[in-house]
Amino acid sequence: MSVAITPTGKKNRFLAAVHPSVNAPLPAWPLLALFYGLPVIWAMGLLQFAPTILSSIMIVYMVMRRRVLVHSTMWIWFALMFWGVVCLVSIDNASEFLGWFQRYMNIFNAGIFTLYYFNARERIPNDHLLGGLLTVWFTMVVLGHLALIFPDFRLRTPMSFIMPGGLLNNEMVRTYVYPAMAEVQRPWGVEVPYNRPSAPFNYANSWGLAYALLTPVVFGVMAGVKSNKIKLFLGIAVVLSLVPAVATSNRGMFIGLGASCAYVLMRLLFKGDWRAVGIGALLLVGTVTYLTVSGAVEEILGRQEYSDSTGGRASLYELTFAYTMRSPLVGYGTSQMSDSVGVSMGTQGQIWALMFCFGFVGLGLFLTYVISVLINTWHIASHTGLWVHSVIVSALAVVTFYSFDVIQLSVLMLCTALMMRSRTYGEGL
Repeated sequence: MSVAITPTGKKNRFLAAVHPSVNAPLPAWPLLALFYGLPVIWAMGLLQFAPTILSSIMIVYMVMRRRVLVHSTMWIWFALMFWGVVCLVSIDNASEFLGWFQRYMNIFNAGIFTLYYFNARERIPNDHLLGGLLTVWFTMVVLGHLALIFPDFRLRTPMSFIMPGGLLNNEMVRTYVYPAMAEVQRPWGVEVPYNRPSAPFNYANSWGLAYALLTPVVFGVMAGVKSNKIKLFLGIAVVLSLVPAVATSNRGMFIGLGASCAYVLMRLLFKGDWRAVGIGALLLVGTVTYLTVSGAVEEILGRQEYSDSTGGRASLYELTFAYTMRSPLVGYGTSQMSDSVGVSMGTQGQIWALMFCFGFVGLGLFLTYVISVLINTWHIASHTGLWVHSVIVSALAVVTFYSFDVIQLSVLMLCTALMMRSRTYGEGL
């Protein structure tokens, strides 16, 4: 079900006559520029600014059009956007406001992208969106390989020349305008540093999360495309992508991918598609065998000898929950450093970030939206649709471990919009 927000009757006909843009199709470029243009946006140092700029342009176009359709589940996300503003009551100073603003704009921008895509059927068909998501995946895989060759390289972007010197002294701002190719970690006792690919993001965990969300989309494109040459090309690309993926040492990334693959195989099994199940099972077994034989699993587990991230996270999660119980409704607006753990509460996982920053209400709205879309689009029929559907499963599998930045959150939200739009208009997924 969808709801139209639009002027009606004679007033609407008058507006359409005076303003031709009232019923005009929404242009594709504001949304597609973010994904197809991601390599350029990153190289310009605009990755943290472009989403807000583009979402503002989308709002202008939708206001000019005056007719906006909202699918029923989207109202839950609007409630989350509203609740994020309510949580401003917990902010005490300018520094906290900036932290709140960054987190809130991730939610706001992803919501606007979703609404825009749902209303841009004429100019943004499903394959154009899937192509944009594929571009993001290729961008991170190529940069991931370059990160292994030049791990210490930092790109000096044009924004670094424009940014005032005072802001450049801020460590967070510097990571945006002088982006690193990799996180180079040298834990005490390790003989060789861990070069963990991160570009085009700031952290290796962000790279791993994006990989876990986007690789099922790649499989979905492979399942839907008719050209065997394209299938082969994408298959080789997936195999090559395992090199930087393994180097990130992200256990959660493989958990998310495993959940996605297991979900699709289960759905195909219930449909009686034995051929697809057999091919999928062989590929899954082959991947696991490769990771084991190549020493990738041993390398990932070996990192834990020098970095007890599991134990550290457990202590942080326990403390985050305890603090949230002191402000269960509106949380604290932004993350706060914990001296006892040495890491900020409200980080290291989307569940903990929402819980701490926007209270249990914010967390509940997020989970309600995601699970509602999962249920409402359960009858997705095509193989491509099943893989896109599995993106939600992958996200739910890793939501405890990884925090979603704007690109990762937008990927998740646009996958939900793709399925809801297909369900509403019968677009074939």
